[in-house]
Amino acid sequence: MEAKNFVTHFQQAFPNLVGARVLVALSGGADSVALLHLLADPSLGLELEAAHVHHLARRAEADRDAEFCRALCERRGVPFHLLRLALEPAPREGREAAWRRSRYHALLEVVAQRSLAAVATAHHRDDVAEGVIMQLLRGAGPRALAGIAAATDAGVIRPLLPWRRLEIVDWLQRRGIPWIEDSSNADLGHLRNRVRHVVLPELRSSSPRIDDHLVHLADALAADEALFTDSLERAAVWISPWAPDGGVPVDDLRALARPLRSRWLHAQAARAGIGRVTRRQTALLHRLVEASVPRSVTLADRWRLLLARGRLWLEPPVAPQPYQHRLEAGSLTALSIPGWRVRLTLDGSPSPQARWHWRTSPSTPLTVRSPQPEDAVEVAGERLGVPRLIARVAPRHLRSAWPLLCENARIAWIPGVWQGTSTGALLVEVLTDG
Repeated sequence: MEAKNFVTHFQQAFPNLVGARVLVALSGGADSVALLHLLADPSLGLELEAAHVHHLARRAEADRDAEFCRALCERRGVPFHLLRLALEPAPREGREAAWRRSRYHALLEVVAQRSLAAVATAHHRDDVAEGVIMQLLRGAGPRALAGIAAATDAGVIRPLLPWRRLEIVDWLQRRGIPWIEDSSNADLGHLRNRVRHVVLPELRSSSPRIDDHLVHLADALAADEALFTDSLERAAVWISPWAPDGGVPVDDLRALARPLRSRWLHAQAARAGIGRVTRRQTALLHRLVEASVPRSVTLADRWRLLLARGRLWLEPPVAPQPYQHRLEAGSLTALSIPGWRVRLTLDGSPSPQARWHWRTSPSTPLTVRSPQPEDAVEVAGERLGVPRLIARVAPRHLRSAWPLLCENARIAWIPGVWQGTSTGALLVEVLTDG
């Protein structure tokens, strides 16, 4: 490894970042220390800042690491950010995954606050090989085996991926650049450490090029996943859980080949902020789509994928809360359904963003509220229950919070369902995301 090779690689891999302002994720270990020095090469013209994540659980050693990083940045004239993180007692996805998620969230917050172009992390070639073994041991599928991306849409870059850990350490030693070791890296209670210190060394004794083979496998799977992702984006439709018509036709999912349908489920869960998808949940999706049995699949966090009226819907674990709000002219009122708002304007024209609109008299007090079991309205001379009317058009998880517009106590409008006389200068609009 040589600095000139790193510079050439950075210029080719990240041409838009040459001369940019970049945050370095600095742990104090050999990899991140080397990354900070390499990125400071004048040929790249980067304006660097650094951030160190202080894991409060490690106490005195974490304090030592933070002080080392602060002093290093002070010597090099690099602005330094210390980020203190405490992990919740029982994270859903496991301790290591929770640390990683929290670190990235904190680092990207600094990028946003400081208007930086990206955050650079010190992942290298060994991390890719170790990651493939770890995912195999966890029973992961092709998506998880596809390695570590050199860049992400969120703004994370990994400039050291072409190099091995030994090459990075050798580069530091030849220049007399110090770093610190995290004692937890020797703890075989962590899966990554067992893979690094036990599993991979044993495999190398039988297959000296095992690291190259694993990286090649990850690269090949990453190329396949990129193709699948592109195909999915062109062919798939997506559920918008909080949109009134946010379900998707089950026939559209039935038309997808099983590999694409499996990836659709993972992508759909990610879009909705739902936890990881299991193999069993994927198998149940295929049965639901192909045979309509079962009628629903329970996903992580108690979300449900539900088949109803020929469409697939995503049901949240908890229905939106009841509400009642007084409306004022010029107001925008948020409802308990995420992304739903009611806007009241005087003498306005309907907005292109409004899903429904209605007009009424400015002299009548208006409220918007959620339905109640006893609500009823007159339809063609017949008194019909409002919950029954809403059930004809609304997905089940939205029915209890569907908005009713009331003049005084009288129901005057049920958006998308029913309305009384529509006259007057006041314009009422319902806006929804999705």
